[in-house]
Amino acid sequence: MPAPVRHILVPHILRICRAEFCQSMGCDPLIEHVENRLGAKLGETTSDGRFTLDAVYCIGNCANSPALYLDGEAYGPVSARVVDYLIEQATEGKTGD
Repeated sequence: MPAPVRHILVPHILRICRAEFCQSMGCDPLIEHVENRLGAKLGETTSDGRFTLDAVYCIGNCANSPALYLDGEAYGPVSARVVDYLIEQATEGKTGD
């Protein structure tokens, strides 16, 4: 019998679109900014356990790219300033309202 899979519960999941159109609209500098801001790379969870960063390949929000999901909500177009605001709101428990 295989070992049970353990899932780590993380309060916030940030998924940044890496599809071709989002790449052409600047998702790579945005990803670098988020990684530096949170101290974690795509595919990792922050050391405080509050955010998991992940890549997604097309969220269907190309008209508003670069785009991302934060806790299941789509946002775009997203700049470094916007993502900073979203992270602050999530940290304060104000997203998804």
